[in-house]
Amino acid sequence: MKRVISISVLLMFLAAQYSCSPIRRTLADPLVKSATDSFASDYFFTEGVRMHNEGRYDAAMDLISRSLDYDSVSAAACYNMAQYFMSLNDRSLVEKYSETARNLLLRAIRQAPDNYWYRRLLALGYLRQNRNAEAIEQYEEISRRYPGRTDVLITLAGLYDDAGDFEKELWALRRYGRLEDADDELKFQRFVCYLQMEKLDSAYFESDNPGQIIELLMNTTRDMAERAETQMDYTRSRALLDVSMRFCDEVSSHEPQLLEPYSQKSIAYFWIGDNEAALNRIAEGLRNVRTDADKAALHNLRGDFYHTLGDNARMYADYDSTLMLDPQNVGVLNNYAYFMSLEGRDLDKALQMSGKTLEIEPLSATYLDTYAWILFRMKRYNEALVYMEKALRYLESDNPEIYEHYGDVLFMCGEKEKALENWHKAMRLNSDSPTLEIKIREQKYIE
Repeated sequence: MKRVISISVLLMFLAAQYSCSPIRRTLADPLVKSATDSFASDYFFTEGVRMHNEGRYDAAMDLISRSLDYDSVSAAACYNMAQYFMSLNDRSLVEKYSETARNLLLRAIRQAPDNYWYRRLLALGYLRQNRNAEAIEQYEEISRRYPGRTDVLITLAGLYDDAGDFEKELWALRRYGRLEDADDELKFQRFVCYLQMEKLDSAYFESDNPGQIIELLMNTTRDMAERAETQMDYTRSRALLDVSMRFCDEVSSHEPQLLEPYSQKSIAYFWIGDNEAALNRIAEGLRNVRTDADKAALHNLRGDFYHTLGDNARMYADYDSTLMLDPQNVGVLNNYAYFMSLEGRDLDKALQMSGKTLEIEPLSATYLDTYAWILFRMKRYNEALVYMEKALRYLESDNPEIYEHYGDVLFMCGEKEKALENWHKAMRLNSDSPTLEIKIREQKYIE
């Protein structure tokens, strides 16, 4: 009688043969599949997927590996094995098996060249190894085969940006914008591309609010330069700052009445040490801006520059001009009053100015400190103490200057120990006061 061997018994026999065999077939050796091999491969792969769905990942990958022994060109099995190697928790193992994973994915792609997921995982693998050129090649191929995949276009735009290929980045952004009806949302990114290509006229037409963009751009590039950790980083950030300054001129050619191209470029000049160019830029702005608020802003800025340069006569002149145009400018009122108090002159006028700031912003620790300090300079120590203690109640972050002032007022009110305590606190906060150390050492107030 003819015996019939059940499928389950056959599979058990094949599995036993596999496990007992001293020599494993390598992934590099494609097999000519028999019907039995094909069935065994499908079985082990299906079981592997089931184990994976149950969270038994090691068992799953062992089964899929067995599937590959019976069908070394199974695209699905190759993909799953590559996925396993690339998702190991141990990063050293991921690196160790990176070449194996890549070969598995290349094999899968050869079998199924149109499969999005196979190419995407291969591209991600290249990215993890900083092989961006090869990642770009895969994403470009995906984009060619799947022209509607907008997620791929955004990824490509980022990769092109990293590579400095701004023409291709613009292509990816425009295509994404058309497919997603998102042209307006990408204007700033296109603006940055044109800026880095130094196509400043095109950059201008991509900026809906050029004044706001200039302010953001100039602050960002200066900050980048200040935070640069290497000479190369500093050089790049300075180059971008220079382009941004030229963009200010481009905007002025289109909108000469706009404030920010003058104010922000003058700040940049001052930051790089070209004081004459900074002052000339403000003078140019004062000839072109139209509103009192914009003129006041430029006078205020120039007054601040003159203060830094130690030219107090010109500083006060610009502050006066600011207040004529903008009488409620609390920043200028406060600075004007405080600087006069430091010189010990016109203290009644200084107190009146400082009082206006408190009418407008009564809970400002900075303005309360200024008012208290003017009272101190007028030798009205007990009144000064009331305002100093109020300033401390509204202080949002530690301020060494305010603690030093508090110590000065306390000392004059006869509270020497508390004065020393606050002077020490100011010192711990890295105060740059030239007299603080002497006050602590001599345990008395020093003018």
